[in-house]
Amino acid sequence: MTDTVERLSELSKKYYEKGWMLATAGNLSFRKGEGFWVTASGKPKGNLASKDFVYVRTKDGEILQAEEGNRPSLEASIHRSIYLAKGEVGACLHLHTVNSTIFSLGLDSNTPYALAPIPSIEMIKAFGIWEEKPQLSMVVFYNYSDVLKISKAVEDFFKSNPQYPLPFLLIEGHGPTIWGSDLNMANQHLEATIFLFDVIAAMR
Repeated sequence: MTDTVERLSELSKKYYEKGWMLATAGNLSFRKGEGFWVTASGKPKGNLASKDFVYVRTKDGEILQAEEGNRPSLEASIHRSIYLAKGEVGACLHLHTVNSTIFSLGLDSNTPYALAPIPSIEMIKAFGIWEEKPQLSMVVFYNYSDVLKISKAVEDFFKSNPQYPLPFLLIEGHGPTIWGSDLNMANQHLEATIFLFDVIAAMR
């Protein structure tokens, strides 16, 4: 299935109805050609239309196509950092769930990111990891008020950790960004990630 803005609209409505993208929170994107389509800033996520997406050039973040008055979500810079770092990624999904939002390592502005171990549950296989009881850690980023600082931290992390095995990252007190080769795979990873955070919350 070819990724389209219509498919992004469908997923956005689904996530809104599940309480994962309430009000204007969250953003979704997919890569196409020299850029990526991403949700425009400030749009209610329960009823997005095709006009509510912006086309951004990957290499420099320039807006290539947008309805008048639309601009990309601020977190589009995080999507861009992921696309630049990981050429195999074709879609990124960012949302807010209660159990991912309350997860905290107590980071501060002097610690842009840290790794946190995750439980070796069966659902890890949804990430394409088939090792028996893998010892894995997820990356957690400090939630700078300046989103560009988060984007820079993401870039720095992937430069130092190009083999990071998980298809998601977490912004502390904010929520996860999940990716995949296309929207279907990113959605599979998203469902597994949400379940993982539910398990972590239950264990705590």
